Amino acid sequence: MKTVSSFLLTAGLLGAVPSAYAVPNLWRSGFSMGVSEFIITDSQSTELNISCTSNPDESQVLQHSVLVTLPDGKILSSQDENTQIALVSGDTQFAVPPSLGWRNGDNAWIAFINAVRKTTSFEVWVNDRKVASFAPSTSNVHKVLADMSACTTLTAN
Repeated sequence: MKTVSSFLLTAGLLGAVPSAYAVPNLWRSGFSMGVSEFIITDSQSTELNISCTSNPDESQVLQHSVLVTLPDGKILSSQDENTQIALVSGDTQFAVPPSLGWRNGDNAWIAFINAVRKTTSFEVWVNDRKVASFAPSTSNVHKVLADMSACTTLTAN
């Protein structure tokens, strides 16, 4: 009985480990309750989370978004109008729009997703300040980000 209790305690504790302890520079993905998440962590424990709803609505309540979690646990959201998040790859910047449902915002979102699906070296900037650098392998990018179709659907069908 003691062995079973120890096993359950260990499993519970491991399940509670925050994603900040993820292997750096490896994309991982998950799906729950209609939301696909694509997450990568850098060596400083900054996390980039791209969340895509599989059923965006016409009233734009359920929208795709990006979260950046800093090493101190502070979470920054692309949906906060005081937070500007951008991905920089090479000499090109891809801004994450604060909302969708308007032509420029939708175009910027699609450009951002298309860049993420291809790049193996990029930086994340928040409010004109570099907060993270990522360098996932080509094989990891191709394997985990091969199907980001939920991220390119902008309104419900």
